[in-house]
Amino acid sequence: MARLKVRLRGKPVYDITLTEDRAYVAGRKEDCDIVLQPEKGISREHFKISCVNGSWSVEVVSRYGEVIYNGEQVQQFELQHGSGFSLPPYEFEFLVSSGDDVPVSEAQVQNSNLPALSGDHESFEGSEEKTVIGAAPSAAYIKITDSQGETKEMIRLDAGESWIAGRESSCHIQIKDSRVSRRQFEIRRAGSQYVIIDLGSVNGTLVNGNPISSSDPTPIKSGDAISVLSNYLYFELHDANFQSRLEMVNVPPPSSLVLMPNDPQQSMDLMPYQQHHGHVPVPYQPQMQYPTVGGATGAVGMPEAKGKFDFEKNRPKIIAGVVVLLAVAYLFSGDDGKDKVPANPAAAVAPGSPQEIFNKLKPEQQALVRQRYKDAKNLYMQGKYQLAQDEIVKIQEVVPDFEDIKEIERLSKEAIFIQEQQRRQEQIEKAKVETEEKIQAQTTECQKKINPTVTMPEMEECLSSVLQFNPEHPRILDLKTQVESIIAQREAKDAERAAYQALVSQMRSLYSRAQKVHQAGKPLDAIAAYQKVLAAKLPDPSGLKNESQRSIASIRQMMNSKTAKFQAEADRAYQAQNLKGAILALRKARAMDPSNPELPDKIEQYTLELRKQMMSIYQEGILEESFGNVDGGDSKAGAKDKWRKILDLDVPDGEYYKKAYIKLKKYGAL
Repeated sequence: MARLKVRLRGKPVYDITLTEDRAYVAGRKEDCDIVLQPEKGISREHFKISCVNGSWSVEVVSRYGEVIYNGEQVQQFELQHGSGFSLPPYEFEFLVSSGDDVPVSEAQVQNSNLPALSGDHESFEGSEEKTVIGAAPSAAYIKITDSQGETKEMIRLDAGESWIAGRESSCHIQIKDSRVSRRQFEIRRAGSQYVIIDLGSVNGTLVNGNPISSSDPTPIKSGDAISVLSNYLYFELHDANFQSRLEMVNVPPPSSLVLMPNDPQQSMDLMPYQQHHGHVPVPYQPQMQYPTVGGATGAVGMPEAKGKFDFEKNRPKIIAGVVVLLAVAYLFSGDDGKDKVPANPAAAVAPGSPQEIFNKLKPEQQALVRQRYKDAKNLYMQGKYQLAQDEIVKIQEVVPDFEDIKEIERLSKEAIFIQEQQRRQEQIEKAKVETEEKIQAQTTECQKKINPTVTMPEMEECLSSVLQFNPEHPRILDLKTQVESIIAQREAKDAERAAYQALVSQMRSLYSRAQKVHQAGKPLDAIAAYQKVLAAKLPDPSGLKNESQRSIASIRQMMNSKTAKFQAEADRAYQAQNLKGAILALRKARAMDPSNPELPDKIEQYTLELRKQMMSIYQEGILEESFGNVDGGDSKAGAKDKWRKILDLDVPDGEYYKKAYIKLKKYGAL
């Protein structure tokens, strides 16, 4: 006989007998043969155990996962007696026994309406077994939900005394959002209590809509909502086997022992879920019909489910349905409303059992216990769960575990837990509404501060009181977008002004250079520089082009005045037969006004006349030189005298000036 033992973090959760005629699928899917908690790394259908030709093997059916066998990640391997493998946090042990051992079978595990917690089981006479609730250790969980409130991940906080949450992959609780800080907050265990502290995050951490401190730890309770921007996490405390037990709950059809009384008032007493709509996990379903006393049988069961059943999405409804059905089954099965009397008072009673303790009570005490037992049932059915718990405490003080009082206590706690979850959810929704109102009110005030000179620091200062709630809120983003647009327009205008001023500076630089040339006494160069100012395609707010035109006109007027003066001087020299003086004066006039058409002709005319005169004098000097009369005497001028006269009368660049200069130098006269 083959068996598979399953342990969760070292604690046994399954001991399943394996038969060779079928395969067993393990995963977190609710209809798997071996249902595992939805821990990270476990697929809906993760691996399959099957027997082929008497040989058992494991085959991974998940596309993204493996199992660990002999310290390595493998996809398929054969099982031998004593083989162990793991799928963290689960450990599996395969055994082959002789058949003498009697393990808890697969059918027992899956068909039990309410799996027992870790504890002892008491046996009762008869074919039926009663589940006895033992002491259940408390375990902390973090539930991460999506934007629709659907559970994405359940993370158990078990190892160590503190757990870090943030976007880093090394965090115990990873929040996959780039806006979240690398280390956002920390949850610490202080004895039986838990506290939370912000780790100096950028966007802050809220608990039930209220910001928490980064210096003083804040206590948290089961059901508290932790929010970081648009990410919602829930802190929950369950018994250690809560998840696996809850997933193994198999909701049965209503018990055939539950009768609908003919008395309408009694019928109303049996339907508290219709009367107390807001105090129980789920409302009474009037469309469900139960068998009647007369034997007429109505339709039993729920409408046929269509499509694939989403266990995670319907988990609260399943819990509530289990609470309702088990309450009806336990509280009214075979109870006709009268006090229960033992069928055989003389029957043997186990020493120290609740029945023995009850039998030792005085009749009035027994009556009081029975009355409180009835009151606890009625209070539970009326949705007064805390009052039912108070009655249970009083009964437990007198007769521990009287009748099924432990089951009523458990069901009450389940119902109180669901109510608390609903209350927490309502608080969260209320906090969301209040937060939205604060954001809308503050953004309306900040909208009034938008003007052409607004800055982003000013807007962020205005929004600082609501940024911690949701910096990505559409209204906040819209205000920031408006401010960014205004700043961009302002910067564009500043850039345009800067570019304009740069062009204006270029114009001023051109004008300054023209003025310097003008002041250097170079009229023609100054005119050319001023003309560059006029030709420049640059902005001219100071009217520098007009100034340049006036300067050009002034220079031309000065040039015309000097040109006329030099021409008059040339005329006077020509009349005095001073051709050299006339030529030099005309050259000055031409240098002043090169564009004057008359000056070149006059200069050419005077230059030809002077050349003829100098040629005659030079030839006379050559003739005297040929006669040997170089130096001359008192009565007659010599060759040197002729040549010196040429130097006095000819222009320095004249042909005969140069020749006379050479002759005089030859004779040492210079």
